[in-house]
Amino acid sequence: MDRRDREQISRCCEGIASKVDMAKLLPKLLENKVYNRDDVNIPRWMKNIEAQDTVKDILLTVRTRGPNAFKNLIISLKQSDHENIANLLEGRNNTNNNTRQKDPPLDHHIWSDEPLTIKVRKATKFLDCEYDKIERYPMRSKPRGLVLIITNIYYELSYEKPRFSAENDKINLKKLFEEMGFIVVTYGNLTGQAMKDTIKEFSKRDDLRKVDSCFVIITSHGTGDEENNTEIQGTDYHNASRQGNYEKVLCSEVCDYFTAEACPQLAEKPKIFIFQLCRGKKKQKGVAHCRITTDTCVMKPATDEPNLEISPIQTTRNYSDILVVQSTLPGHVSYRDSVTGSWFIQILCKVFMNYAHTHHIQDLFNLIDAELKQLRTMRNECQTSSMQSLGFNKHCYLNPGLFMES
Repeated sequence: MDRRDREQISRCCEGIASKVDMAKLLPKLLENKVYNRDDVNIPRWMKNIEAQDTVKDILLTVRTRGPNAFKNLIISLKQSDHENIANLLEGRNNTNNNTRQKDPPLDHHIWSDEPLTIKVRKATKFLDCEYDKIERYPMRSKPRGLVLIITNIYYELSYEKPRFSAENDKINLKKLFEEMGFIVVTYGNLTGQAMKDTIKEFSKRDDLRKVDSCFVIITSHGTGDEENNTEIQGTDYHNASRQGNYEKVLCSEVCDYFTAEACPQLAEKPKIFIFQLCRGKKKQKGVAHCRITTDTCVMKPATDEPNLEISPIQTTRNYSDILVVQSTLPGHVSYRDSVTGSWFIQILCKVFMNYAHTHHIQDLFNLIDAELKQLRTMRNECQTSSMQSLGFNKHCYLNPGLFMES
Protein backbone atom coordinates (compact mmCIF):
# COMPACT_ATOMS: atom_id res chain seq x y z
CA MET A 1 0.00 0.00 0.00
CA ASP A 2 1.18 3.50 -0.78
CA ARG A 3 2.60 5.29 2.27
CA ARG A 4 0.23 8.23 1.80
CA ASP A 5 -2.76 5.87 1.84
CA ARG A 6 -1.54 4.24 5.06
CA GLU A 7 -1.12 7.64 6.67
CA GLN A 8 -4.57 8.74 5.48
CA ILE A 9 -6.17 5.72 7.17
CA SER A 10 -4.19 6.44 10.37
CA ARG A 11 -5.22 10.10 10.41
CA CYS A 12 -8.90 9.51 9.72
CA CYS A 13 -9.49 6.34 11.75
CA GLU A 14 -10.42 8.04 15.02
CA GLY A 15 -12.92 10.33 13.32
CA ILE A 16 -14.66 7.76 11.12
CA ALA A 17 -14.81 4.72 13.42
CA SER A 18 -18.02 5.80 15.15
CA LYS A 19 -19.71 6.27 11.75
CA VAL A 20 -18.92 2.78 10.43
CA ASP A 21 -21.45 -0.05 10.53
CA MET A 22 -18.93 -2.86 10.62
CA ALA A 23 -21.61 -5.55 10.38
CA LYS A 24 -22.31 -4.22 6.87
CA LEU A 25 -18.73 -3.34 5.94
CA LEU A 26 -16.86 -6.50 6.95
CA PRO A 27 -18.70 -8.81 4.49
CA LYS A 28 -17.73 -6.45 1.68
CA LEU A 29 -14.12 -6.37 2.88
CA LEU A 30 -14.12 -10.18 2.61
CA GLU A 31 -15.89 -10.14 -0.72
CA ASN A 32 -13.38 -7.66 -2.19
CA LYS A 33 -10.38 -9.62 -0.85
CA VAL A 34 -9.19 -6.97 1.60
CA TYR A 35 -9.21 -9.82 4.10
CA ASN A 36 -9.24 -13.56 3.48
CA ARG A 37 -12.06 -15.52 5.11
CA ASP A 38 -9.51 -17.59 7.04
CA ASP A 39 -7.72 -14.50 8.39
CA VAL A 40 -6.59 -15.24 11.96
CA ASN A 41 -8.20 -12.00 13.20
CA ILE A 42 -11.74 -12.80 12.02
CA PRO A 43 -12.82 -14.95 15.03
CA ARG A 44 -11.62 -12.31 17.48
CA TRP A 45 -13.32 -9.48 15.58
CA MET A 46 -16.61 -11.37 15.28
CA LYS A 47 -16.92 -11.66 19.07
CA ASN A 48 -17.71 -7.94 19.31
CA ILE A 49 -17.99 -6.64 15.77
CA GLU A 50 -19.67 -3.32 16.67
CA ALA A 51 -17.24 -2.29 19.45
CA GLN A 52 -15.29 0.86 18.65
CA ASP A 53 -11.96 -0.81 19.41
CA THR A 54 -12.85 -3.62 17.01
CA VAL A 55 -13.86 -1.19 14.26
CA LYS A 56 -10.59 0.74 14.64
CA ASP A 57 -8.56 -2.47 14.67
CA ILE A 58 -10.18 -3.66 11.43
CA LEU A 59 -9.64 -0.31 9.70
CA LEU A 60 -6.03 0.05 10.83
CA THR A 61 -5.17 -3.54 9.91
CA VAL A 62 -6.11 -2.72 6.31
CA ARG A 63 -2.77 -0.86 6.14
CA THR A 64 -0.96 -4.22 6.23
CA ARG A 65 -2.99 -5.99 3.56
CA GLY A 66 -1.09 -5.38 0.31
CA PRO A 67 -0.90 -2.88 -2.58
CA ASN A 68 -4.60 -3.05 -3.56
CA ALA A 69 -6.05 -2.92 -0.04
CA PHE A 70 -6.75 0.84 -0.02
CA LYS A 71 -8.53 0.74 -3.38
CA ASN A 72 -10.60 -2.26 -2.29
CA LEU A 73 -11.39 -0.60 1.03
CA ILE A 74 -12.86 2.36 -0.85
CA ILE A 75 -14.91 0.00 -3.04
CA SER A 76 -16.16 -1.86 0.04
CA LEU A 77 -17.16 1.37 1.76
CA LYS A 78 -19.17 2.52 -1.24
CA GLN A 79 -20.88 -0.86 -1.58
CA SER A 80 -21.91 -0.87 2.10
CA ASP A 81 -23.53 2.61 2.16
CA HIS A 82 -20.46 4.39 3.55
CA GLU A 83 -20.08 6.76 0.61
CA ASN A 84 -19.22 9.79 2.78
CA ILE A 85 -16.44 7.92 4.54
CA ALA A 86 -15.02 6.73 1.21
CA ASN A 87 -15.04 10.34 -0.03
CA LEU A 88 -13.27 11.47 3.13
CA LEU A 89 -10.50 8.91 2.72
CA GLU A 90 -10.10 9.89 -0.94
CA GLY A 91 -10.31 13.60 -0.11
CA ARG A 92 -6.52 14.07 -0.16
CA ASN A 93 -6.67 13.82 -3.97
CA ASN A 94 -9.50 16.36 -4.37
CA THR A 95 -7.75 19.59 -5.32
CA ASN A 96 -11.03 21.51 -5.54
CA ASN A 97 -11.52 21.43 -1.78
CA ASN A 98 -9.85 23.98 0.45
CA THR A 99 -7.27 22.99 3.06
CA ARG A 100 -9.66 22.79 5.99
CA GLN A 101 -12.03 20.46 4.17
CA LYS A 102 -9.16 18.03 3.58
CA ASP A 103 -7.77 18.18 7.09
CA PRO A 104 -7.99 15.01 9.21
CA PRO A 105 -9.89 15.18 12.50
CA LEU A 106 -6.79 16.27 14.45
CA ASP A 107 -6.22 19.26 12.18
CA HIS A 108 -9.87 20.19 12.54
CA HIS A 109 -9.38 20.79 16.26
CA ILE A 110 -6.15 22.73 15.83
CA TRP A 111 -7.27 25.01 13.00
CA SER A 112 -10.89 25.47 14.07
CA ASP A 113 -12.23 28.37 16.11
CA GLU A 114 -13.30 26.03 18.91
CA PRO A 115 -10.94 24.34 21.39
CA LEU A 116 -10.88 20.59 21.89
CA THR A 117 -13.73 19.07 23.90
CA ILE A 118 -12.37 16.79 26.62
CA LYS A 119 -14.11 13.47 27.19
CA VAL A 120 -11.92 10.79 28.75
CA ARG A 121 -12.44 7.11 27.93
CA LYS A 122 -12.37 5.33 31.28
CA ALA A 123 -10.44 2.13 31.94
CA THR A 124 -12.46 -1.05 32.52
CA LYS A 125 -9.68 -3.14 34.09
CA PHE A 126 -6.41 -2.47 35.87
CA LEU A 127 -3.37 -2.86 33.61
CA ASP A 128 -0.69 -2.41 36.26
CA CYS A 129 -0.28 -5.99 37.49
CA GLU A 130 0.33 -8.60 34.77
CA TYR A 131 3.59 -8.28 32.85
CA ASP A 132 6.19 -10.36 31.04
CA LYS A 133 9.66 -8.75 31.03
CA ILE A 134 8.97 -5.09 31.78
CA GLU A 135 7.49 -4.35 35.19
CA ARG A 136 4.57 -1.97 35.66
CA TYR A 137 4.19 0.87 38.15
CA PRO A 138 1.33 0.35 40.63
CA MET A 139 -1.41 2.79 39.62
CA ARG A 140 -4.51 2.38 41.76
CA SER A 141 -4.52 5.14 44.37
CA LYS A 142 -7.47 7.48 44.76
CA PRO A 143 -6.69 10.14 43.77
CA ARG A 144 -4.43 8.60 41.13
CA GLY A 145 -1.83 11.34 41.54
CA LEU A 146 -1.18 15.06 41.87
CA VAL A 147 -0.74 17.39 38.90
CA LEU A 148 0.88 20.82 39.00
CA ILE A 149 0.09 23.08 36.03
CA ILE A 150 1.86 26.43 35.60
CA THR A 151 0.64 28.59 32.71
CA ASN A 152 2.38 31.87 31.91
CA ILE A 153 0.37 34.12 29.59
CA TYR A 154 1.24 37.75 30.37
CA TYR A 155 4.79 39.12 30.63
CA GLU A 156 6.16 42.32 32.12
CA LEU A 157 8.02 43.39 28.98
CA SER A 158 6.08 44.37 25.87
CA TYR A 159 8.38 42.47 23.47
CA GLU A 160 7.29 39.17 25.04
CA LYS A 161 3.90 38.64 23.40
CA PRO A 162 1.03 37.39 25.60
CA ARG A 163 0.16 33.72 25.07
CA PHE A 164 -3.62 34.24 25.06
CA SER A 165 -4.59 30.85 23.61
CA ALA A 166 -2.58 29.07 26.32
CA GLU A 167 -5.65 29.56 28.51
CA ASN A 168 -7.30 26.81 26.47
CA ASP A 169 -4.28 24.56 27.12
CA LYS A 170 -4.72 25.06 30.85
CA ILE A 171 -8.47 24.43 30.76
CA ASN A 172 -8.06 21.28 28.65
CA LEU A 173 -5.25 19.88 30.80
CA LYS A 174 -7.12 20.52 34.03
CA LYS A 175 -10.29 18.83 32.79
CA LEU A 176 -8.31 15.93 31.27
CA PHE A 177 -6.48 15.01 34.46
CA GLU A 178 -9.47 15.59 36.73
CA GLU A 179 -11.56 13.20 34.59
CA MET A 180 -8.74 10.65 34.84
CA GLY A 181 -8.87 10.83 38.64
CA PHE A 182 -6.04 13.24 39.55
CA ILE A 183 -5.99 16.23 41.87
CA VAL A 184 -4.95 19.25 39.79
CA VAL A 185 -3.31 22.40 41.14
CA THR A 186 -2.96 25.37 38.76
CA TYR A 187 -0.96 28.57 38.89
CA GLY A 188 -0.52 31.33 36.33
CA ASN A 189 1.72 34.26 35.38
CA LEU A 190 4.58 33.54 37.76
CA THR A 191 7.98 35.21 37.87
CA GLY A 192 11.07 33.02 37.81
CA GLN A 193 11.41 33.08 41.59
CA ALA A 194 7.69 32.44 42.09
CA MET A 195 7.91 29.41 39.81
CA LYS A 196 10.78 27.97 41.84
CA ASP A 197 8.97 28.64 45.12
CA THR A 198 5.72 27.12 43.84
CA ILE A 199 7.39 23.98 42.47
CA LYS A 200 9.45 23.48 45.62
CA GLU A 201 6.38 23.89 47.84
CA PHE A 202 4.45 21.41 45.68
CA SER A 203 7.29 18.86 45.93
CA LYS A 204 7.09 19.03 49.73
CA ARG A 205 3.36 18.22 49.94
CA ASP A 206 2.79 15.41 52.40
CA ASP A 207 -0.14 13.99 50.41
CA LEU A 208 2.31 12.96 47.67
CA ARG A 209 2.95 9.94 49.92
CA LYS A 210 -0.63 8.78 49.40
CA VAL A 211 -0.70 8.82 45.58
CA ASP A 212 0.90 6.65 42.92
CA SER A 213 2.15 9.32 40.51
CA CYS A 214 2.91 12.97 39.86
CA PHE A 215 2.80 15.26 36.81
CA VAL A 216 4.39 18.70 36.51
CA ILE A 217 3.29 20.63 33.41
CA ILE A 218 4.66 24.05 32.50
CA THR A 219 3.51 26.09 29.49
CA SER A 220 5.36 29.34 28.91
CA HIS A 221 7.72 31.20 26.63
CA GLY A 222 11.13 29.56 26.68
CA THR A 223 14.59 29.74 25.19
CA GLY A 224 17.97 28.03 25.17
CA ASP A 225 20.81 29.54 27.21
CA GLU A 226 24.47 29.86 26.29
CA GLU A 227 25.14 26.32 27.56
CA ASN A 228 22.27 24.79 25.55
CA ASN A 229 20.09 24.32 28.61
CA THR A 230 16.37 24.90 28.18
CA GLU A 231 15.24 27.95 30.12
CA ILE A 232 11.64 28.61 31.18
CA GLN A 233 10.78 32.29 30.94
CA GLY A 234 9.03 33.66 33.97
CA THR A 235 6.91 36.78 33.62
CA ASP A 236 9.93 38.87 34.69
CA TYR A 237 12.23 37.47 31.96
CA HIS A 238 14.79 39.82 30.37
CA ASN A 239 17.03 38.77 27.50
CA ALA A 240 20.77 39.46 27.58
CA SER A 241 20.50 42.75 25.73
CA ARG A 242 18.11 44.28 28.29
CA GLN A 243 18.82 45.83 31.64
CA GLY A 244 17.42 44.31 34.79
CA ASN A 245 17.66 41.16 36.85
CA TYR A 246 15.39 38.15 36.77
CA GLU A 247 15.44 34.67 38.25
CA LYS A 248 16.57 32.07 35.73
CA VAL A 249 14.65 28.77 35.73
CA LEU A 250 16.00 25.71 33.91
CA CYS A 251 13.94 22.61 33.11
CA SER A 252 16.63 20.49 34.75
CA GLU A 253 16.20 22.47 37.98
CA VAL A 254 12.50 21.66 38.05
CA CYS A 255 13.30 17.94 37.96
CA ASP A 256 15.86 18.37 40.74
CA TYR A 257 13.06 19.19 43.20
CA PHE A 258 11.70 15.65 42.73
CA THR A 259 14.75 13.42 43.17
CA ALA A 260 14.51 10.64 45.75
CA GLU A 261 16.55 12.77 48.15
CA ALA A 262 14.61 16.02 47.65
CA CYS A 263 11.18 14.38 47.48
CA PRO A 264 11.18 11.02 49.30
CA GLN A 265 7.35 10.99 49.19
CA LEU A 266 7.64 10.08 45.48
CA ALA A 267 10.62 7.73 45.63
CA GLU A 268 10.18 4.84 43.16
CA LYS A 269 6.94 6.38 41.86
CA PRO A 270 6.56 7.71 38.30
CA LYS A 271 7.18 11.43 37.92
CA ILE A 272 6.35 12.96 34.53
CA PHE A 273 7.48 16.45 33.52
CA ILE A 274 5.92 18.10 30.46
CA PHE A 275 7.32 21.36 29.10
CA GLN A 276 5.38 23.26 26.42
CA LEU A 277 7.76 26.06 25.46
CA CYS A 278 10.25 27.17 22.83
CA ARG A 279 13.85 26.05 23.34
CA GLY A 280 15.45 28.47 20.88
CA LYS A 281 14.78 30.25 17.60
CA LYS A 282 15.42 27.51 15.05
CA LYS A 283 12.59 26.47 12.75
CA GLN A 284 12.52 22.93 11.40
CA LYS A 285 11.60 22.53 7.73
CA GLY A 286 9.86 19.48 6.34
CA VAL A 287 12.03 17.55 3.87
CA ALA A 288 11.14 15.11 1.11
CA HIS A 289 13.32 12.32 2.45
CA CYS A 290 16.34 12.08 4.69
CA ARG A 291 18.45 9.18 5.96
CA ILE A 292 21.19 10.43 8.21
CA THR A 293 22.87 8.36 10.86
CA THR A 294 25.94 8.49 13.05
CA ASP A 295 27.70 5.64 14.77
CA THR A 296 29.72 6.29 17.88
CA CYS A 297 31.66 3.77 19.92
CA VAL A 298 33.00 4.85 23.29
CA MET A 299 35.42 2.40 24.90
CA LYS A 300 35.88 2.47 28.65
CA PRO A 301 39.46 1.91 29.78
CA ALA A 302 40.15 -1.14 31.86
CA THR A 303 40.58 -0.53 35.54
CA ASP A 304 42.37 -2.43 38.25
CA GLU A 305 40.39 -0.83 41.06
CA PRO A 306 38.98 -3.39 43.51
CA ASN A 307 35.25 -3.92 43.82
CA LEU A 308 33.62 -1.66 46.37
CA GLU A 309 32.01 -3.36 49.33
CA ILE A 310 28.22 -3.31 49.04
CA SER A 311 26.47 -1.53 51.87
CA PRO A 312 23.79 -3.54 53.69
CA ILE A 313 21.60 -0.40 53.84
CA GLN A 314 18.76 -0.46 51.30
CA THR A 315 19.03 2.50 48.94
CA THR A 316 17.45 3.78 45.75
CA ARG A 317 18.81 5.87 42.91
CA ASN A 318 18.44 9.61 43.33
CA TYR A 319 17.49 10.25 39.68
CA SER A 320 15.00 7.52 38.88
CA ASP A 321 11.42 6.98 37.67
CA ILE A 322 11.51 10.36 35.91
CA LEU A 323 10.18 11.01 32.41
CA VAL A 324 10.90 14.42 30.83
CA VAL A 325 8.87 15.37 27.75
CA GLN A 326 9.57 18.49 25.71
CA SER A 327 7.20 19.80 23.04
CA THR A 328 10.09 20.52 20.66
CA LEU A 329 13.78 19.82 20.03
CA PRO A 330 16.68 21.68 21.70
CA GLY A 331 17.21 25.06 20.06
CA HIS A 332 13.87 25.01 18.21
CA VAL A 333 10.56 26.85 18.45
CA SER A 334 7.29 25.28 19.60
CA TYR A 335 4.13 26.19 17.70
CA ARG A 336 0.85 27.43 19.16
CA ASP A 337 -2.39 28.25 17.37
CA SER A 338 -3.45 31.78 18.33
CA VAL A 339 -7.04 30.65 18.97
CA THR A 340 -7.18 27.04 20.16
CA GLY A 341 -3.81 26.58 21.88
CA SER A 342 -0.47 24.86 21.35
CA TRP A 343 -0.11 22.00 18.87
CA PHE A 344 1.56 19.70 21.37
CA ILE A 345 -0.86 20.17 24.29
CA GLN A 346 -3.93 19.79 22.06
CA ILE A 347 -2.61 16.51 20.67
CA LEU A 348 -1.59 15.37 24.16
CA CYS A 349 -5.12 15.93 25.47
CA LYS A 350 -6.65 14.17 22.45
CA VAL A 351 -4.35 11.14 22.73
CA PHE A 352 -4.59 10.80 26.53
CA MET A 353 -8.39 11.04 26.62
CA ASN A 354 -8.76 8.41 23.87
CA TYR A 355 -5.94 5.95 24.59
CA ALA A 356 -4.77 6.22 28.21
CA HIS A 357 -7.25 3.47 29.16
CA THR A 358 -5.34 0.90 27.05
CA HIS A 359 -1.79 2.22 26.45
CA HIS A 360 1.15 2.89 28.76
CA ILE A 361 2.53 6.37 28.99
CA GLN A 362 5.62 6.00 26.77
CA ASP A 363 3.37 4.73 23.98
CA LEU A 364 1.02 7.67 24.54
CA PHE A 365 3.87 10.10 23.94
CA ASN A 366 4.92 8.12 20.86
CA LEU A 367 1.37 8.48 19.53
CA ILE A 368 1.49 12.20 20.27
CA ASP A 369 4.65 12.66 18.22
CA ALA A 370 3.21 10.55 15.40
CA GLU A 371 0.27 12.97 15.17
CA LEU A 372 2.52 16.00 15.61
CA LYS A 373 4.46 14.78 12.59
CA GLN A 374 1.47 15.49 10.35
CA LEU A 375 1.28 19.21 11.15
CA ARG A 376 2.92 21.97 9.10
CA THR A 377 2.86 25.76 9.05
CA MET A 378 2.11 27.62 5.83
CA ARG A 379 5.89 27.68 5.17
CA ASN A 380 6.21 23.90 5.66
CA GLU A 381 7.72 24.31 9.13
CA CYS A 382 7.17 21.40 11.50
CA GLN A 383 7.82 20.31 15.06
CA THR A 384 9.37 17.25 16.73
CA SER A 385 8.79 16.43 20.39
CA SER A 386 11.35 14.66 22.57
CA MET A 387 11.18 12.28 25.52
CA GLN A 388 13.99 11.61 28.00
CA SER A 389 13.91 8.74 30.47
CA LEU A 390 15.80 9.06 33.74
CA GLY A 391 15.47 5.54 35.14
CA PHE A 392 11.85 5.36 33.97
CA ASN A 393 12.18 1.63 33.33
CA LYS A 394 8.66 0.34 33.97
CA HIS A 395 5.46 0.69 31.99
CA CYS A 396 3.03 3.19 33.45
CA TYR A 397 -0.68 2.57 32.80
CA LEU A 398 -2.77 5.42 34.22
CA ASN A 399 -6.00 3.36 34.48
CA PRO A 400 -8.06 6.56 34.06
CA GLY A 401 -11.20 6.81 36.17
CA LEU A 402 -10.92 3.28 37.53
CA PHE A 403 -10.69 2.72 41.29
CA MET A 404 -11.04 -0.34 43.48
CA GLU A 405 -14.70 0.32 44.38
CA SER A 406 -15.51 0.75 40.67
